[in-house]
Amino acid sequence: MLTSTFQHIHGIGEKTEKKIWAAGLTSWQTFLDAPRRAPLRQEQRDAVCRQLEQSLHHLRRRDAQYFSQRLAPALHWRLYPEFCGRVAYLDIETTGTSPHECAITVIGVYDGHQPRAYVQGHNLACFGADIEEFSLLVTYNGQAFDLPFIRRELGLPLRQAHIDLRHPLAALGYTGGLKKIEQRLGLEREGPLALLDGWCAVLLWQYHVQGQAGALETLLRYNLEDVIHLPALLAEVYNTRIKRLPFWLPGLAFPQPPAIPFDYDPAVVRRVLRATGKDFGDQSEIS
Repeated sequence: MLTSTFQHIHGIGEKTEKKIWAAGLTSWQTFLDAPRRAPLRQEQRDAVCRQLEQSLHHLRRRDAQYFSQRLAPALHWRLYPEFCGRVAYLDIETTGTSPHECAITVIGVYDGHQPRAYVQGHNLACFGADIEEFSLLVTYNGQAFDLPFIRRELGLPLRQAHIDLRHPLAALGYTGGLKKIEQRLGLEREGPLALLDGWCAVLLWQYHVQGQAGALETLLRYNLEDVIHLPALLAEVYNTRIKRLPFWLPGLAFPQPPAIPFDYDPAVVRRVLRATGKDFGDQSEIS
């Protein structure tokens, strides 16, 4: 999809991009091969050709950031197929909501093969070096929450391109919290983990610090449940959007979530749900 995109070019908006497509110029190469077919003034056509040559150069260099800086956040989903080989889905847990007053407790990362967790006091310092192997980050609401926390607390620039799924999902009518959207799309979490939320994650860390057995593993399981569903949400966005195009592009296979190498402790889950006043219904489900 990226090589069919023209909105990253200065002066090209949604309407002009559609006019270019309508002229049969549905890729950078078709435009470069026949620029006179474009419904643009000659001066503008020449400028577009120059910028498309630059785009091909940056694509060959695998420079995802070049394109993310030039595309609106709601269009960052277009980056995925070209950069899917070096993508990291991530989500953080913290001691609160303010990056100026709170700290990161856990960062969950999924590279499409194996989920992994970085934990305060254990291996959190390794995150900075490990994340450098990726050129594309995918989050839900990470632009406002996860990335500011990481930049401030860990001092990382995070220069990678970033797809914040909150924007393209909202454009499709999927608004609200991540779990609400997952439910609408039929993505289920195991048992009582579906009842936990961000405040529960804060309490789980407090219980871990207090020495309660099973609290940390439950927190890691909760965190990675967030992370492993991000590929499916991205596939939903991508496939829905390309179906609306005036030309055909192949869709993404709907990914199956991987196994998570952590389990939850039913006793800890019960304690968290009671502390937050949540109704967990049939207690046999978490016995």
